[in-house]
Amino acid sequence: MRARYCAYVEGNIDFVMESTLPSSRADSDPAAMKAWAEQAEWEALEIIATSRGQATDEQGEVEFIARYRLQNAAHQHHEKSLFVKKDGQWFFKDGDVVSTGPTEKPVPVTNANKTGRNDPCPCGSGKKFKKCCGG
Repeated sequence: MRARYCAYVEGNIDFVMESTLPSSRADSDPAAMKAWAEQAEWEALEIIATSRGQATDEQGEVEFIARYRLQNAAHQHHEKSLFVKKDGQWFFKDGDVVSTGPTEKPVPVTNANKTGRNDPCPCGSGKKFKKCCGG
């Protein structure tokens, strides 16, 4: 799991594809994966839980959260992944996404110089804004 995360950080999508079980590669879009990996500012990988995946096992599960920034907003990808061992090598088989997307709400754009309804009109008429240009 850590090697696949590092591959995303480095934009090494070839490794991501090679470490995916061949029968699970059909739905992958390497170009889109590479674009996403390169646009993201990767921050951290947090392993939440693991199950099996030891040297004597044939399957293993990893629950993780990958944190990253995209267009200056914090995001996370939370997934439970299934890995299988074939010929002594571990491969990603599939995953269930728990959640993905922004972890913080976007800051709304506001105009600090907004004229209130009862403020003097900025046109210089001397009237209240609501009775002049704001009416």
